[in-house]
Amino acid sequence: MYRVFLVEDEIVVRDGIKNNIQWEEEGFVIVGDESDGELAYPMIIREQPDILITDIRMPFMDGLELSKLLKKEMPQLKIIIISGYSDFGYAQQAIDIGITEYLLKPITSSKLLAAVKNAARVIEKERKEKDIFEQYQRLVYQKQMEKRRNFFDALVGGKLSLTEIVEQEEELGISIVASVFCLVLFQFKVQEELYEYSNKIVLCEAEMVEVLGRYPQIKVFERGMDGWAFILLGDTEEEIDELTMRLCNILIEICDGKVHYFGGIGRSVRRIRNLHQSYLDANRAFAMRYFEHEDQILSYRDVRNIRNQLGKQIKVSELSLEKLDRIRLEEFLRRGTIQDVDGFVDRYFSGLDTSALDSVLLRQYIMMDGYSAIMKFLTDLNFTKDKINSSLKKMFDSFELLTSPEDCCKFYKSILKEAIELRNKSIQKKYSKLIEKAKEYIHRNFSMSDLTLDKVASKVNLSPNYFSSLFNQETGMTFIEYLTNIRMDKAKEYLRCTGMKITEIGFLVGYLDSHYFSYIFKKTQNCTPSEYRMQGMCEK
Repeated sequence: MYRVFLVEDEIVVRDGIKNNIQWEEEGFVIVGDESDGELAYPMIIREQPDILITDIRMPFMDGLELSKLLKKEMPQLKIIIISGYSDFGYAQQAIDIGITEYLLKPITSSKLLAAVKNAARVIEKERKEKDIFEQYQRLVYQKQMEKRRNFFDALVGGKLSLTEIVEQEEELGISIVASVFCLVLFQFKVQEELYEYSNKIVLCEAEMVEVLGRYPQIKVFERGMDGWAFILLGDTEEEIDELTMRLCNILIEICDGKVHYFGGIGRSVRRIRNLHQSYLDANRAFAMRYFEHEDQILSYRDVRNIRNQLGKQIKVSELSLEKLDRIRLEEFLRRGTIQDVDGFVDRYFSGLDTSALDSVLLRQYIMMDGYSAIMKFLTDLNFTKDKINSSLKKMFDSFELLTSPEDCCKFYKSILKEAIELRNKSIQKKYSKLIEKAKEYIHRNFSMSDLTLDKVASKVNLSPNYFSSLFNQETGMTFIEYLTNIRMDKAKEYLRCTGMKITEIGFLVGYLDSHYFSYIFKKTQNCTPSEYRMQGMCEK
C-alpha cells in the first residue's frame, strides 16, 4: 500500500477526492488530510506518506510553500499539485521545487488516479534502484571487509614491508599515511552468550560504521569474533590523544546503556611498521576485560598502573593463593582467544610478587591448579581423558624442569593456548551443524533480493561477525561468494532448460536489475547470460 496525504481547503473537494476513488482497491491508503499547509506540515512529517496531493491556493500556507518545505525534509516524497491557475509562473515554480504532477482544475477522479498511479510507478522504480544499489554496496562491503581484515592481520603482525603496505592500501582504497599512529581495540558486549545474535549490537555496529565514516583519520577494521580495531592517524602525539578521546566518546555515546563494551588503547608510534607494538599494548589492555568491570576503555598506561598497584599491595608474606582467581581462569577458558593469552597470563600472575614464584613448590601448585582447571573444562566439553592427556600431559611431564618465574609464565601461556585450540575445535564441531542449517536456509531463499549475512546469522542465532568467521572456515569462501555461486548455478539451469527472458531469470535468482545480473554473471562465468545460452544450443 502506498501512503497518501491530502491537503485541500475546500471541504467538498476534499471529501470528493477521499470518497470518489476506491483507494484501497487501487493499492493506496489515505493516512491523513488537512485544510491548509500550516496544519498539514507537522502531520505529514509524522506520517511520512509516499504521495502528497495538495491544492496550490490555501489560507495560511499555500501548496507551493508547503511543497518547498517538505522537499527539504522528505526529498523522496512525490507531490501532486491541483491548481485552478494556468499561469506559467506557478508551473515554473512547481518544476523548480520538484513537483511530480501539476494538474489543472476541474479534475476528474480518473485523471487524479492516473496521476497518483504514475507517482507510484516512479516510487517503485526508485525503490528497486535503491535495492539494487544497496545489494551492490553489500557485495562490495563484504568483499572489502574480508580483504581489510587480512590486511590488518598482516599489518599488525609485522608481515608487510612498506612497499607491500602501500600497494595493498591502493588496492583497498584506503590511505594510512601519517606521522604518528595509534591502535585501539574494541568490542560490543551483551549479557547473553558472547556469540549469540544480538540485534542491539548489530544496530550499534551499523551506527558506528556510519559515524566513523565521517572521520578519514580513523580507519575501521572488523576483526570477526574479536570485535573491532581502529587505526588512528595524526601529525603529532597530541593530535592522536585528542583523536583517541573523540573516538572513545563516540563509542561510549553509541552504546549509551543499550549494550556493554570494553576497549584497549595502545601507545603512539611514529612508524607504520611499528604498529605491531601499539597492537600488543592495546591487546594487553583489551585482555583486561576478563578481570575488570565492563564499560571501560583502558590504555596501556592504565594496565601498567594497575600492575604497579597490585605489586605494591601484595607482599609474599601475605600471599593468598585465592589471588590466582580460579573463576577468572575458568571464564577465560570459555571466552578467551589465542591473541588474549599473553595479556591474560601477565595479568593473572600480576598479583604475585616475583620472588614468590622463586618457590618451586608454589610454581608446582600453580601448574597443577591450572592443569586441574583445564582438565575439568575440557572434560565438560566431552573430550576424553586420553585425548586431553595426549595433548597436554607431555607438556606437564616437563614442568618440573622450569627453573625461573619467566619459564613458568611462558609455560603457562603455552598450555593455555593449547587448551583454547582444543576448545575452538570443539566449538567448531558444535557450530558446524548451525552452518549446515544456514546453508540450507540460503539454498531455500537465494531468490530473495535482500538476503544478507545479517539475516542468515539471525536465523541460526549467531552474531554476524562470528557467523562470518565460522562460515568462511566451514565453506572456504565468504557468505557473498557462496550465495553468488548458488544463484549462478540456478541461473545457468534456467538458461539451459527454459526459454525465460534473462530479465525474468535474474529476478528469479535474486537480482532485481537485469543489467546487474548480467554484470555478475559475466564476472563469475566469463561470458554473458546470452552467450551461455547460445553455447548450450550449439552443443545440442
